[in-house]
Amino acid sequence: MKKIEKVYVLGTGNLALHCALYAKEHKREVLLFEMAEKKSMFMEARAKKLEIQYFHEGKESVFQRLLEETENILLVSAINEYIIPAKVLQKEHITAVNLHQALLPKHPGRNAESWAIFEQEKVSGITWHFMESRVDKGDIIIQKEIVLDEHITAYELFQKQIEAGKEAYNEIFEDLIDGRAFRMPQEKQTGICFHKSFEIPNQGYLDLNWSGEKRSAFLRAMDYAALNVMGRPKLLYKDRVYQWKKYEIHKTDSREEKLILKEKDIYLQKDKIAIILKDYKKQEDK
Repeated sequence: MKKIEKVYVLGTGNLALHCALYAKEHKREVLLFEMAEKKSMFMEARAKKLEIQYFHEGKESVFQRLLEETENILLVSAINEYIIPAKVLQKEHITAVNLHQALLPKHPGRNAESWAIFEQEKVSGITWHFMESRVDKGDIIIQKEIVLDEHITAYELFQKQIEAGKEAYNEIFEDLIDGRAFRMPQEKQTGICFHKSFEIPNQGYLDLNWSGEKRSAFLRAMDYAALNVMGRPKLLYKDRVYQWKKYEIHKTDSREEKLILKEKDIYLQKDKIAIILKDYKKQEDK
């Protein structure tokens, strides 16, 4: 049984900071690597204030550091967009864990929170799992469920997942350090799709043939607020493509289907759900 001596946290944002700080508070040497193309001045400043060793360097440099390590390492992937090479994960003295924003084995791959909303699921959540060469296939350590309602957006779900991820990390940390963490193989399921980073629900187009609830799910699945992960959604209508700055979703008493082009807004109604696409522009002819 190997006892962890050093913690590498690879990631970005509040989750990575939390994981690094929690390890530091539990008397472990911690190195925090911001795995993003651009350095976050916020992360660097917070790490400095918390007296956490902070690095922003190329992924290959980080992976080489890990290959050269001789101490027992806990490698924590916390909102890390890069795939860690198998030669790193296969090193005997490295224990690697990752937070995934779904209840694995469902929704492996990128932007899982968006796909859960788009597919109108009632429950999502998070999974901390051991990492192996197959992405998002490692044994499960802990999961936490998050109930989805008819209003939640991808951004809001992502924030809830970060908080659930922090809570779960605190629960499993000491067991990971001591080498006695629970592990459960993922159930084999058919029909599971791996979501790639470039994939977007329905290629980013709102389909007028959808039900009112599906239209709502699509808009909320695309909604990452200022992060703009998926880009701006579009509507194809009468051979023209429309985009908009904001949207509103309301319940109505009418099941009548409507599409009304107003001066600045597009009004859609179906199945007792009204959607207002605000401040639209015609983008191009199709």
